[in-house]
Amino acid sequence: MTTPLSERAARWLRTPRPRPSASVRLICLAHAGGTASAYQDWSPYLPDDIELSVVQYPGRHDRIAEPCVDSMDEMADEIAAAVRPQGRQDIVLFGHSMGAAVAYEVALRHAEHGHPPRQLIVSGRAAPHRHPGGDLHTKDDEALVSELRSMSATDQAVLDDPELMALLFPMIRADYRLIERYQRKSPPRIDTPITVFHGRADDRFPLEEGEAWRELTSRGFDRRVFEGGHFYLHDRVHQVVSAVVEAIGTTTTALQTPEGSARGADT
Repeated sequence: MTTPLSERAARWLRTPRPRPSASVRLICLAHAGGTASAYQDWSPYLPDDIELSVVQYPGRHDRIAEPCVDSMDEMADEIAAAVRPQGRQDIVLFGHSMGAAVAYEVALRHAEHGHPPRQLIVSGRAAPHRHPGGDLHTKDDEALVSELRSMSATDQAVLDDPELMALLFPMIRADYRLIERYQRKSPPRIDTPITVFHGRADDRFPLEEGEAWRELTSRGFDRRVFEGGHFYLHDRVHQVVSAVVEAIGTTTTALQTPEGSARGADT
């Protein structure tokens, strides 16, 4: 059973279909420039015992008036505090791209407080010690727009609207600043199984990079490969959510096999 959300949790989390009796709480975190709406279609595909909550980063949608966060430590601290386990629910974290790195940092903070998540699912992002960083956040607005045009998840009509983009640039730049400056040379292991999701044609996250996440867990490790590029999950909602549910359901097995098994099967 869940307890009422704290003021902080209500500010950071969006729960499309509350399920107070759910035993698992799935927390999803979006990519750089993303919003909680990135996972708005997931709820109908989830079983009744999994409740979906999506993180809404500051500086966008209903939090547009709030200052953006461009520090990984601040972002992860705030989210971890908002997502403290409620009642008897297990926590599962899913993050895509920038959200994968944030999810890992949130998982670390939960583990430090004695509540390691049941499962960490990372998508479309190299492990912290394998990402070289970047400097796009220091470039001009034109360079940012060019980057966004190359990403299939970006609405091209939005990019062509100067007034709307003027509102979005601070948020986008803050996200890129956060993730491009984030790196851990020796990231600690967590006592949580990790599953890595890939898009087979993702040129931002080559398939071979996924193995590095194995080094960051003392429990089970698994991999799933989907057809598509960096934003494969937007085109394959049912398949991706089914794989998430399967990963959550097989966590007990993963806990019994510390080395796990790296599956490369299509979903």
